[in-house]
Amino acid sequence: MNTTIDEKNKFRKILSWILDKKLHILIWTIFIFYEAIIIGIFVGKFSPISNYIIFYSFNVATFYFHAHVVLAAALKRLKGRWWKLPLFILLELAGYLVLIVALDYFVINYTNYNGPFKIEFTASFFAGPIYRAIYFMCFSTSYYFLLNFLEERKKIEDLEKLRLNNIIQIAKSENAFLKAQIQPHLLFNTLDFIYQNARDSSPVAAEAILSLSEMMRYSVDSNKDREFILLAEEINQVENLINLHQLRNDHHIQLRFWYDDEIRNLQIIPMVLITLVENIFKHGELLTIADPAEVSIKQEEDYLIIETANLTKPVIDKSGFGAGMENIKKRLDYTYRENALFNYSKDADHYFRVILKIRLTAAKI
Repeated sequence: MNTTIDEKNKFRKILSWILDKKLHILIWTIFIFYEAIIIGIFVGKFSPISNYIIFYSFNVATFYFHAHVVLAAALKRLKGRWWKLPLFILLELAGYLVLIVALDYFVINYTNYNGPFKIEFTASFFAGPIYRAIYFMCFSTSYYFLLNFLEERKKIEDLEKLRLNNIIQIAKSENAFLKAQIQPHLLFNTLDFIYQNARDSSPVAAEAILSLSEMMRYSVDSNKDREFILLAEEINQVENLINLHQLRNDHHIQLRFWYDDEIRNLQIIPMVLITLVENIFKHGELLTIADPAEVSIKQEEDYLIIETANLTKPVIDKSGFGAGMENIKKRLDYTYRENALFNYSKDADHYFRVILKIRLTAAKI
């Protein structure tokens, strides 16, 4: 049963290969019949079919070997082409002559050949094989450059499709952005109205609304075409975020946030610091007085250093866990490359620690 299945699979593979190479097979069939008939008529006789099979198989193999091995190896890199190409062709010619002599010897001595042809190591004996080799190598060279041309054209077509797709996506994004401008404007006006009405009757709620409004406005503004922002802007929003959570938890949140005043004028890509603090509020245990969370920002020599540490909750909400960290890492890699070091880990004491170092010479100051 298995043997039958294996045979069917082999047959399917062979059939698939034949269909894939049908154009090559058709062209070679036409070429071989045409050349064999013309030469047979010109010489006045035809060779046994076994001779045609042996020598044309060898020449077809030479054709593909020259294109896919010799030229591919010699022209792969610009450096060294001037000596690799002639050297490889000479070696190929030498190999061709050795193999053709071996085939001639085999045909003369081990087939029904009864013609006058004999192996003689003379210039006239080698002239024919050299001409034949160069003949197929020239066709093979044209085939090689045709393949390269078609490959390059496909790359250009793919790039053009990608460019057009990018244009379409940009147009869609711009349209979506214009539509989105209406919603924040309406939202901010509504929040301002609620704040004004709640300020006297419920000061705590009004303060929470004000902090939320400022944070949302900052989030919307940071999505505009600003690659860098003042660190002071991010710090202000972190303080709003902390204030909002303190109001929600009746000021029981245990979090220490400190920074050096001089770092406020440094610039950084937006939504980094605030994402780190949001991660603390989402996954941290912040109601334990003995284990307060910490966020520190400082400048040491040529580096801006941001560190956070917090006790994690006993049961972690794994939805989106680590996604914010990976997003920050990708953005840092894109902007600062090797000038930013970003590490985060959870230690044996269930503390989640983050350290971010940015070389100030690479940042916009």
